[in-house]
Amino acid sequence: MMALLTENGPCHVLPDLSTKRNPYSWTNESNVVWLDQPTTVGFTYGDERDADNSEDNVGENIYYFLQGFFEKHPELAGRDFYITGESYGGHYVPVAAHYVWQQNKLNVGSSKHINLKGIAIGNGITQASIQLPHYIDMAEKNAYDIPLVDAAQLEEMKADAPVCRAILDQCPQNTTACFDGTAYCTEKLFLPLLSANRNPYDIRMPCTRMDDPTKCYDMSYVSKYLDAPNVRESLGVDSKRVGKWQECNMDVNVAFYMTADMAKPFHTYVADLLNDDLRVLIYAGDADLMCNWYGNQAWTLALDWKGKEGFNAAPETAYITADGTNGGVVRSFNNQFTFLKVFNSGHMVPQDQPAIALDMLNKFLNKQAF
Repeated sequence: MMALLTENGPCHVLPDLSTKRNPYSWTNESNVVWLDQPTTVGFTYGDERDADNSEDNVGENIYYFLQGFFEKHPELAGRDFYITGESYGGHYVPVAAHYVWQQNKLNVGSSKHINLKGIAIGNGITQASIQLPHYIDMAEKNAYDIPLVDAAQLEEMKADAPVCRAILDQCPQNTTACFDGTAYCTEKLFLPLLSANRNPYDIRMPCTRMDDPTKCYDMSYVSKYLDAPNVRESLGVDSKRVGKWQECNMDVNVAFYMTADMAKPFHTYVADLLNDDLRVLIYAGDADLMCNWYGNQAWTLALDWKGKEGFNAAPETAYITADGTNGGVVRSFNNQFTFLKVFNSGHMVPQDQPAIALDMLNKFLNKQAF
């Protein structure tokens, strides 16, 4: 719901709780379902005995949600279908798509078949072992020449980065390594960057809420809007089962942490999709530190799939939008696998660069060359 109301939905909520139309809504070109998940996040609910605590739960629950959705909206069944997300969606999107893909293999010709065509992930965390060490790249050279650490700290981080990678490479085969790697990489490579008092989701912005960087954005008005009785009634919220809307559910956060979910890699799911000729778009704003473009570029180049050689050899070119804007730098192979660095954007590309995000989406859905 947060993305719907502040990023790529047809209407945005304003701080005074009024709404305005978004001319760059992703519904301009497609039908979109925004899904609060995992279960109990936002307005979602489910059987308490089946609470989500890992990606296995997420993939299965999203699949069965989609089955129910298409049963109620049969006119949409069979259309080209894409799964998109951002941030921790770097976990959720590959897992959900992979589960759908697997079930499709088991239900060829069945009414349960979902016409999955591809996925898109914005500023995601997909392969932590490769991505987390790239915090040092944002410290050493970012597009805005904003100092994040001093020279001595940077040298320490450079020495610690290979250790971070080595520990996380043992995850998920060694669950202890998942926990230890997350702790080590956070302490040695991420926390030093917070001393600069910059918003880790957009280093162009100052922020002093380093105790909880999500508070660098004041989105309290979105919660107020969604908890208004008339809004809940219009949305059909079951108030007997759902309390106040909350962007982050700490019970879910802890449950996922206890399964070492954050450090687990999901890049192989992306490779499976690519190897079966599905299409994948990975994009990242260049001002985001949290899930930065360096790390996202690195895991896409390291990914083992049938087109790896061609993708890695593909040139980087300027990304020019339909109106002639130079929106970033793109690498694409066979119009199947694309990585796009978006200029002048933080963690939420559709929020910071809505026109570029819509142009990117249109190209992707319409199978146009990047």
